Amino acid sequence: MAQGASLFRLLNIVIAVIIVLGGILLFVHIMSWNSGILGVFIVLLGLLTFALEFVIPEAIVYNMGFMFSLLGRGLFYISMGLLTLSWKWYNMVIGCILMVAGIFYVIMHFVGATPSPSMSAIPNTSTTSLNPGTGGASYTNPSGDLQPNMTEYEPSNH
Repeated sequence: MAQGASLFRLLNIVIAVIIVLGGILLFVHIMSWNSGILGVFIVLLGLLTFALEFVIPEAIVYNMGFMFSLLGRGLFYISMGLLTLSWKWYNMVIGCILMVAGIFYVIMHFVGATPSPSMSAIPNTSTTSLNPGTGGASYTNPSGDLQPNMTEYEPSNH
């Protein structure tokens, strides 16, 4: 089981490097402003993906929880693959590699594979660090859950 987890970790690092490469290629071969800006964002997301294999900040776990499950990460890789596609052959290759890796992760989710330890982060549910100015009150509902319960919403008349 530990060997499988280390293989997922290695695969995550390789895919992060491929995402950065795809973003750089989009940025270098700017066909429009959109390609340049998209390339920058893809590079940043690739660097974030790479960094998540070594350091897991609480804010990332809270705001990007999908990166810590096989299904979420698989869908993220498929999205990155679609974003890196362009009419250049090397962008098509990179996009297809990312989409295949994403499909692999989605399949592994439904098979029940064990993800790498970096994908098994459990968010710290204390609300004190989420919004220091209000003690976290804006992030909790009356039951104490982190997710708001919209069925209990009652508009107030101001």
